[in-house]
Amino acid sequence: MTSETGTKRIEASERTLEILGFLAGRERTTATEVAEHLGVAKSTTHYHLKTLEDAEFVVRDREGYRVSLNLLTMGHDVVSQMATYQAGKAKVDELARETGELCILMVEEHGYGFYIYDNRGEGAVNFDTAGNRKRLHDNALGKAFLSQAPPERVDEIVDRHGLPATTRQTITDRDRLDAELEQARSEGVAFDYEEQLNGLCCVAAPIRDTHSEGVSVRGAISVAVPASRAQDEYFTEELRRAVSDAANIIELDLQEY
Repeated sequence: MTSETGTKRIEASERTLEILGFLAGRERTTATEVAEHLGVAKSTTHYHLKTLEDAEFVVRDREGYRVSLNLLTMGHDVVSQMATYQAGKAKVDELARETGELCILMVEEHGYGFYIYDNRGEGAVNFDTAGNRKRLHDNALGKAFLSQAPPERVDEIVDRHGLPATTRQTITDRDRLDAELEQARSEGVAFDYEEQLNGLCCVAAPIRDTHSEGVSVRGAISVAVPASRAQDEYFTEELRRAVSDAANIIELDLQEY
């Protein structure tokens, strides 16, 4: 019976998390829509939703259910405790001031890149990036991270998430991706040319933890520019040096955490 009960509890947890994931992608959702999505009885769905509502993870109004902002608070609390965030935030701010562009700090989790902080200089493109989750193969931040990750970790991520196309420029071939990662590993930075978003180009450098035994990668930092500003040495040389220097300083600061 203990084993049976334990299994039922795990299934209930999985169902609750599935509900949260379903709600998160919608402005409002009715209990009927949730039940149809899950393929379970409406009464069972109501039980899960009521539990989530009582715990203040879900909000209900006349239009239906939505995820509570408590999850936003939890996410902010997690990010604020990360050493990469603590060491990198000020450097992102400085890099944005110096370049006038959009600068982003990323960490990896579950094979995705999470944008945990950004700042915009005076001439930056106006994209809201902080809090976004992205794949790793179609952007400079992700490729910078992958270039320093162990080969078996890269295999694991690609096997799990694949190499889907986001734009016509996205790398969808594993051999080509490996060649780019090798180049990024050699040069210390990674580039993307409209591979994640049409009209946007990025240069990024990995943030490594050189203080621990061996070398591990903690995240990446990037500068993003309109494609019109990625045609000359400003992008390939000036911004490359700036983002590489920023990553190096963050690595040094990480030794204090």
